[in-house]
Amino acid sequence: MRIMELEKKVEHGHLPFFQKDIRNLFEKMRREHATSDAMSLLQYCKDAKEENSKFQYAFKIDDERKLEHIFWAPYPCIDWYQKYGDVVVFDTTYKVNAYDMPFSVFVGVNNHGKTILFGCALLRNKTTSTFRWLMKTFVSLMKKPPKSILIDQDPWIIEAISKKLPLTKHAFCIWHITAKFSGWFTSILRNQYSSWCMDFYKLYKLDSCEEFEHQWLQVIAKYDMCMNKHVIGLYQIKHFWVPCYLRGYFFGEMTTTGRSESINAFIKRFVSSHISLIQFVKQIDLAIEDVEQIKSHDTMLETFRSSSLRSLSPLEDQAHSVLTPYAFKLFQAEFGSATLYSMLQENGSEFVLQYYKDKTSQKHKVLWDSEMTNCSCKHFEFWGILSPRT
Repeated sequence: MRIMELEKKVEHGHLPFFQKDIRNLFEKMRREHATSDAMSLLQYCKDAKEENSKFQYAFKIDDERKLEHIFWAPYPCIDWYQKYGDVVVFDTTYKVNAYDMPFSVFVGVNNHGKTILFGCALLRNKTTSTFRWLMKTFVSLMKKPPKSILIDQDPWIIEAISKKLPLTKHAFCIWHITAKFSGWFTSILRNQYSSWCMDFYKLYKLDSCEEFEHQWLQVIAKYDMCMNKHVIGLYQIKHFWVPCYLRGYFFGEMTTTGRSESINAFIKRFVSSHISLIQFVKQIDLAIEDVEQIKSHDTMLETFRSSSLRSLSPLEDQAHSVLTPYAFKLFQAEFGSATLYSMLQENGSEFVLQYYKDKTSQKHKVLWDSEMTNCSCKHFEFWGILSPRT
């Protein structure tokens, strides 16, 4: 309104129309362009498929012959998913186009530790039938289901995954859970809120289910929240967000708040509201190009990186030669901690070890049959790095 006043040299507040009139005009234009916009999007996907057969897309038309849902995965995303698609984060928190359609993304992390896109969808609504269609479409086009998937606590998503991805372990993204804390607990705890958050984080990091159960009771008693509905609800779904209950499944460290925030930031890089569908898809294409450039840059730096070995160990040297800098840094941190382990007990192929991080460090049972090793902390199964932390 102010820009038009300046352009027409009209005094402030003296235009012959109101803000409501402009909104009504936008709404009218949106309705008029909706059909042609959807057709342009489908034509764009068709052209992209003809240009590169790896491009995948699927859509659904309703009874009125209008576009209801569409899923697409540009060709780089297909390759990324085949390499790094064991763990997927599924996010549906954005409505980012002129038609207020929910926008859903499937994202993961590559071997350089960078967030990457596997596929995305524009949906008419968030219902069980919608998410069933999306999950079925995703698996069909991507040729395999993920081993594990992180979602929010949407009951329709949970039901859809249970039906269409029965072999995939689903868990709740901790970022979505903790993002609700301020609304749930600030007014109740007041000046104790920060202390509660710190104690909750300590609970979240525990390796042992027994220790979690013990300390959970202590923490909720400390803040007198035994009868709080949100606390009771969190405990009832503990098997879907507490890491110690998920350690038998591979999540590649994707449950952490830091990774979720990284995904959030990744989405916001190409999200903007009130744009056409075709403009929206082109913005995503630009984001994918950016990811590819970063990947190429990381690969180039890897070629010219200098040695950063901290020992003369052939094991460290071999790891340096085959791992990306990101993965090697993780390995090196654990390799450097090897001297902090102590064997307390040996019984044939069973060993009891302790990692001396501090006086409260827990003991872990390790089984070794000369071919396979397994630790009771299950960090390797859960994270992908041998790391019995306490």
